[in-house]
Amino acid sequence: MPADRKLLLGKLKKIKDTYEDAIRKGEYTSLIRSKKLINLLHEYVIGELKRRVEPSWIITDKKVYGFPKTKEQDIIVQPPQNGRNVSVGPIMAINVRSQLSSIEKNYDTLFERIFAEALNLHNRFPYMVLGYLYLLPKVGYNSDAAKKMRVKLSERYNLEKYILSFLSVAKRGSPTDVAWKYEKVCLLFVDFERSPPEIIDDVQVFVNEGLVSEKFTQLYTFEELSIKNFFDELYKTTMERYYLLRFR
Repeated sequence: MPADRKLLLGKLKKIKDTYEDAIRKGEYTSLIRSKKLINLLHEYVIGELKRRVEPSWIITDKKVYGFPKTKEQDIIVQPPQNGRNVSVGPIMAINVRSQLSSIEKNYDTLFERIFAEALNLHNRFPYMVLGYLYLLPKVGYNSDAAKKMRVKLSERYNLEKYILSFLSVAKRGSPTDVAWKYEKVCLLFVDFERSPPEIIDDVQVFVNEGLVSEKFTQLYTFEELSIKNFFDELYKTTMERYYLLRFR
């Protein structure tokens, strides 16, 4: 069952409306410091997981003891440890991030955090299935304009670099594969200049919009980073690695 695109577009519209409304009201800084926007994506991810696994197994904002550190995970899937199932720790985790402005400036911190989180969890739980969903706008919001209560989308950045970076940490094929990769990564690329916003996951659209070169699309595809089969592939991998569990 592919991801519910209509529901996701509804969440993205709410993100756009909430974000731009906060800018106009001078509440931009307090909003980005809160979890209000990212929680809309969390709700969507939880809803998709509930279509596939036992809802009581889904836990949010849970600290997981990895190695070398304990780190709070946005959403984990863990069977109850009550004797009915094989005793097991968390079997899946999905972390959700977004960057709507100051995109290029935060690239290094973003990418270091991405592979550090996977490494930390896979060091202790090599069979654990990890997903990462990252929201990026086609054109970023201008943070200086936002502080002056003006909505302005003007930040351009190197999309090819982001696609290559996310592909490099995606598609961990087995528990013996390198620990710093994720089983599945989604780069949720959204055009917030449109109302309602639109999801872009077709490389030809990237070319037409001047976001990547024609040569780039001859070498790389965006299919691996699309939201379309993100949850199905995470679920399939989890089933294959934990087939003794009763998922429903």
